[in-house]
Amino acid sequence: MAVAFNYADDYQKLSNWPEIWKFTILCVLWLVFIFGLTWVACYGVGVVLPWALLQIAPTTPVMVFEILKAIVPILAILVFIPFNAMLMVLMERRALALFTVRRGPCRVGPDGALQTAADAIKLLLKEDITPTGADAVMFTAAPVIFFGPSIFAAVPLLAAATNNNSFFQVVNLPTGIFYVLAAASIPVVGLVMGGWASNNKYSLVGGLRSAAQAISYEIPLVLSLISICVLNRSLDVVKIAQGQAGGLLHWNILGGGTLGLVFDAMSGNHPEALQLLQSSLGYQGIWVALAASIVLTLCTIVMFCMYLTGACAEINRIPFDLPEAESELVSGYNTEYSGMKFAIFFLAEFTNLFVVATIASVMFLGGGDFILPSSWFAGLNDSFNGVIKPLIDIHFINPTTFWAAIWLIVKVYSLVFFAILIRGTLPRFRIDQLMDFGWKRLIPVTLAVFMLIVFLRVFVATPTIASAVLPQ
Repeated sequence: MAVAFNYADDYQKLSNWPEIWKFTILCVLWLVFIFGLTWVACYGVGVVLPWALLQIAPTTPVMVFEILKAIVPILAILVFIPFNAMLMVLMERRALALFTVRRGPCRVGPDGALQTAADAIKLLLKEDITPTGADAVMFTAAPVIFFGPSIFAAVPLLAAATNNNSFFQVVNLPTGIFYVLAAASIPVVGLVMGGWASNNKYSLVGGLRSAAQAISYEIPLVLSLISICVLNRSLDVVKIAQGQAGGLLHWNILGGGTLGLVFDAMSGNHPEALQLLQSSLGYQGIWVALAASIVLTLCTIVMFCMYLTGACAEINRIPFDLPEAESELVSGYNTEYSGMKFAIFFLAEFTNLFVVATIASVMFLGGGDFILPSSWFAGLNDSFNGVIKPLIDIHFINPTTFWAAIWLIVKVYSLVFFAILIRGTLPRFRIDQLMDFGWKRLIPVTLAVFMLIVFLRVFVATPTIASAVLPQ
């Protein structure tokens, strides 16, 4: 029997645009609330409170103001992380619903905006159970050890995310990326502790899987980040972010800015660029530097892919969620956890996702720099700065920090959305496939590309030469 299809009606039924619009509005409102609240807290402690102390007690010791200055980054992290985790949980549930053409959480709050807040309250009110035979001390410490480094790892990124704003200069470390990597390597200890202390064979297998997975995928992840440090000649995340300014072609990670210098010379925007290249590299050296820059650009793209793959494995995201593997291990290392302890594990997972997305944005995607030169948008920026001039006058908003944070937020949450898309599309690896993929493919490719980057970087213009004619 023939069946007639009305394509217009079918498209209307399957169309997800209303839900996409609701999802976008929901995310924007949450982001404005989260970052607005965080910045108000930082401004209150960093500016308003010192001013009030000076008015009340002009002889207040300088040490008090130094303590307040040191508290600001800690306060920013403590305010930001819980609300950001709630937003990311809501984003994931709504985005997965969009991918499968269905409705997500929509009952608590306007269009489900408060659903994750209700879930958080529910977890806090649930009974906290410690299994019989479990090691109570390690069972309790495991979630803390898993979650604590997530907070510490994000601290140096505050300076890079805000273009080294005065609030966060105190956490700007000369070896910031090493600090981040060191802090990010600790959470796996918490997973192994939780799996062993639970007195559950499925939890123990999940903890051991997490250790094997971390050992396998941390090597390509670290090598991919070190290659970016080599190209930038720095371990400071702020300098790395600032080295990627002036538009995509001038980023240090793309051939030390040689591509931008050649483009400036050919376009006539900066005629001195050609003279600088000739004086530093020679005429023939320009073509060698250009070829090396193109190869380095391809190497950087490969390293970016290696980093994303290794990062997904490090934070146990699908398709690398073997430590949990509900179809095999019930819930892996957190099978026996409930209430607040389970909430901490859940909070840490999404915080880790945000941290690795921020690292990727700072190291590979230009940080707070837009892809196009900022000079192209000077008029628009000036117009907006004129609108918010009262806030600028009271030092509530720093235009440089504001625009850097905006572009970084767009990049970070785009990567978060991409990770959610991966979860909604790819199946889980088998454990043997997971190990083979890491040791037989990722590590050899990353090592080869890293050696190629170390070799080719000597043929390109140095960041110092590139910054001499960098468009402001």
